Amino acid sequence: PQGAEENRGNICIAKTSPSSVVKAYFDQFQNDFTMFLRCRSKELIGGGKMVLTILGRKTNEPYSKESSYMFHLLATVLNNMATEGLIDEEKLNRFNLPFYAPSPTELGFLIE
Repeated sequence: PQGAEENRGNICIAKTSPSSVVKAYFDQFQNDFTMFLRCRSKELIGGGKMVLTILGRKTNEPYSKESSYMFHLLATVLNNMATEGLIDEEKLNRFNLPFYAPSPTELGFLIE
């Protein structure tokens, strides 16, 4: 997302991510998910239902590892590789996964 450049050393939202990065990820998710719902709503008939499967998190903590544990492991490995000179650290710092796991509260807000 726009603004994720400040997320140095991370490839997704983490405890060390600046609040501006967390906001950038949420804003991007909010825009994308709202657009998705608008587009799908045109395909539904009156009174129709939609079932979605979404990887989310139980807590309101945006950097919760419950939904992004594998990405945190990947970030650790990539950072170790950068330290050893196996990959370029600047390129790694510019890499951010477009992944945001919403909380039930956030989803409820967007759906209504």
